[in-house]
Amino acid sequence: MSKSALTAKKRDNSKNPRQLRSSGKLPATLYGKDTESISLELDAKEFAIAYKKDKNAIFTLSIDKDSYDSIVKKVQRETLKDSLLNVEFQRIRSDATVKMIVPLEIVGVSPAVKAGGTLSSDLTEIEVECLPANIPSIIQVDISVLENLDESITLADVKYPQGVQPTGTPETPVLRVSAPTSAEPEVSEEEGAEAVAATAEEAAKE
Repeated sequence: MSKSALTAKKRDNSKNPRQLRSSGKLPATLYGKDTESISLELDAKEFAIAYKKDKNAIFTLSIDKDSYDSIVKKVQRETLKDSLLNVEFQRIRSDATVKMIVPLEIVGVSPAVKAGGTLSSDLTEIEVECLPANIPSIIQVDISVLENLDESITLADVKYPQGVQPTGTPETPVLRVSAPTSAEPEVSEEEGAEAVAATAEEAAKE
């Protein structure tokens, strides 16, 4: 778990979101259980740098004289320019679990892949549940356990940091290794002989 401090202020409702963005500000919302949501604005560049560093960090928002620990639940982007449009923060408590999407990192060497097998990913990130203090930035998946073709690693097989649990079905595949696809289909001796005979018969007719 990492932490990042951001300064925000309550949004000036006299300005629309486009005006805020044109002035370098990012519209945002802070919400939480049993609390009213707060419309905010913060420095777009400052948030972009912090978010790029660790998307799963705990963001401490300083608003006037108060501060709130939060996590990023949703980031809205402009499709073509990939620019930030809006961000949603969720307030957290140290004693309450949260659900987070965590990227996977492949580590190790698979004997099956080394022997020519093809490694494919069913998932590149997974949802986990844990206390805020245990939020991981990444989860490593060790593929050295894949010794034979047609073996897979499921959610249940992944080694999670202490206090972290996946929310998905344990049998859900994460990675698998399969036999390489042959460029040409294999032909049996009998099929080969039949093909030669057919070719000879056609040649004789000519």
